[in-house]
Amino acid sequence: MARDEISAEVARREAGTSSIAEVFSGAVVPPAGAGGDVTRAWYAANGDIERAHTTGTFVREPRRGESGPVLVVYVDSRARVTDFSANSEVYLARLANAGHGFSKVEFRLSRYPRREASPGGEKNERPAHAAAPSRPRRPLTPRERDEIEGLCSGLPASLREAVSRAMSASYEADCGERYNSR
Repeated sequence: MARDEISAEVARREAGTSSIAEVFSGAVVPPAGAGGDVTRAWYAANGDIERAHTTGTFVREPRRGESGPVLVVYVDSRARVTDFSANSEVYLARLANAGHGFSKVEFRLSRYPRREASPGGEKNERPAHAAAPSRPRRPLTPRERDEIEGLCSGLPASLREAVSRAMSASYEADCGERYNSR
């Protein structure tokens, strides 16, 4: 009988030739994040707001108690972490419809700011710090200059100029409201 099983298997294999891809398609499953498939699926399944605030995706292995892989999405602000977390079930359903089954979607705050692409296709370099919107400033009055000079007179020479500039900027920004009431 064993001989009949072997000959039957040989005959089956010879009759149904298949490519290597067909043989391994059922046994080898590529990782969920291979080649950016998950990121493309995330962008395709969601709207403009999600695309605008997503900085990256990552698929992590399930931990104890989780039934499948977990999609981790990095976003650019804490507010978006909260907003997107509230809608995580919706995102799971959208991704499932696109053929990507995850047990959970986690949102995390990205450590790196999102870089927008420039028209030339290169990424723009962001400045180390963005300038805050400036409020209207007015020049210092002679009384305010004298007050700043008097306050800074007791400081060491190495600090005096920097502190004087900082105090002048503060007085100009406040438009003297705190100090003119004296």
